[in-house]
Amino acid sequence: MRYKTFFVLCFTFASLFGGILSYEELIKKPKSIAKDYYIYRLLTETDNITTEQAKTLYGQISRMNNNLEKEFEKKIGLSEDTQNKLACQKSAQKDLALLNQECIKLLVHPPFVASLDNKSKIKLIKRLQESDNIFTAKWVEAMSKQDVFEALKKIGAEEFLLVFNSMPQNYRKSHFDRNLTNDFIELLEKQNGYEKFVKNVVVGEPYLKILPKSLLHDTQNSSLSHESYFFLGINAVKFGETKLAEIFFDKAEQKAYYKYDKDKALFWQYLVGKRSETLQTLSESHDINIYSLYAKEALDLPVLSATFITSSQNRSKENFDMQDPFAWKKFLDILTEISLDELESLAERFDAEETLPVYAFLLGRASQYRHSYFVIPFSKYLTNLDDEKKIMILSLARQESHFITATISTSYALGMMQFMPFLARNIAKDEQIKNFDIDDMFKPDISYRFANIHLNYLTKYLHHPLFIAYAYNGGIGFAKRMLQSGVFFNNKDYEPFLSMETIAYEESREYGKKVLANYIMYSRYFGKKINIKALLTTLTEPKETDKFRY
Repeated sequence: MRYKTFFVLCFTFASLFGGILSYEELIKKPKSIAKDYYIYRLLTETDNITTEQAKTLYGQISRMNNNLEKEFEKKIGLSEDTQNKLACQKSAQKDLALLNQECIKLLVHPPFVASLDNKSKIKLIKRLQESDNIFTAKWVEAMSKQDVFEALKKIGAEEFLLVFNSMPQNYRKSHFDRNLTNDFIELLEKQNGYEKFVKNVVVGEPYLKILPKSLLHDTQNSSLSHESYFFLGINAVKFGETKLAEIFFDKAEQKAYYKYDKDKALFWQYLVGKRSETLQTLSESHDINIYSLYAKEALDLPVLSATFITSSQNRSKENFDMQDPFAWKKFLDILTEISLDELESLAERFDAEETLPVYAFLLGRASQYRHSYFVIPFSKYLTNLDDEKKIMILSLARQESHFITATISTSYALGMMQFMPFLARNIAKDEQIKNFDIDDMFKPDISYRFANIHLNYLTKYLHHPLFIAYAYNGGIGFAKRMLQSGVFFNNKDYEPFLSMETIAYEESREYGKKVLANYIMYSRYFGKKINIKALLTTLTEPKETDKFRY
């Protein structure tokens, strides 16, 4: 097996990892998010990088983000793209009639056009026509009209969607909240931007009142994704069109690839149709999620089977540094070359206290995720916490990282509990931790400790695991705004489920539901009797869930 050679090469030299890596160390590392993160640290926490070294590192970035780009600009000056854009902006301020093709491509997008006065728009239209940018000239001209909605409809579906999807909600509300005919909707359905259009119309606060009604017809376009069908179903639910909603949810279930998405569509088929056979089908799902758990409880069936992996007395068979992000990256790379038949035997090599997360990760992969594993690693660092706090921390960690201690996100959230560096540093300062380095977040004891501290803050205001999950993922400000908007989690039809599916921030929307399923499973492991329906129903009772609404 090839992985045997890999272990010899990569795991036998494991050592305590952490801190700022030198330029010489970094240039030898493979492109990865881990490398990006350590380049960012090198740029922001040291002063000994030359311009030439910075240029070399710039070419080795795996995924550039705004913060990293700004740091490189300090070292090597503005990137070529940034310089070009600034030059184009200067040219536009001077005279729109002089814009070259490159500047037209960089600048002329709907938000830019909306910022212009009518005189400037006319000058831009003329320049676009002269330079043969006919498509762009058409939608810019439409945006110059008093009735933008009708003007865009006349020129075409593609232009209509481009402007709608590019503009903020207040612009859409002012210019697009009108009725669309079925014929025009059918034209929109054939465009690539239609699926984004559906999501923009349906998800989030209901800022549009008339336009969503235009989506209340059974589309004949079979190429739409499961997500589009699902949100079309949610839109139909909002208007009480339950028969149409069932049709859309059925199509969403048929189109979906992942079991979670199929279960979500089935659950909504049940909610709007109340058919017992739909609930029975949902209860037979192998995936553990809030939908299948709800079905099991409703039918008084045993909870879905799962394996809980607790502390192991085994000694590690691999000298694998769980705190080294580069070792984890190499490990993931080699897994792509290992067959499913080999994964289970490979997993056994990690059945040890310090590598339990890897053990569970490999077992899940070996089962092709048809069996669920709930790991409780590094439990000695949780012993002083009450069961409720343990359950919440474990539920979050499973979703954040599957307890892989060396995890780094694209935004440089770190470790098991995925702490952003600024938050980790703030907590370390408040706790007066001496010699703290943000790589300490790769240590399980520090990760659990900081999670406990942060949850102490969140739970001052939020008392329900779903709302805590929203705040942990999107920030407490996001959770506060969402709850105080008065739109979500009210005593309306199909609540709290309708709100759970229409939270504007997609990552938090799905994250919250998955953490909630983890919470239910870990609660049962700790012997806490939990009624899923009651837990969900409580979401519409402010005095039971949060201090922002009560």
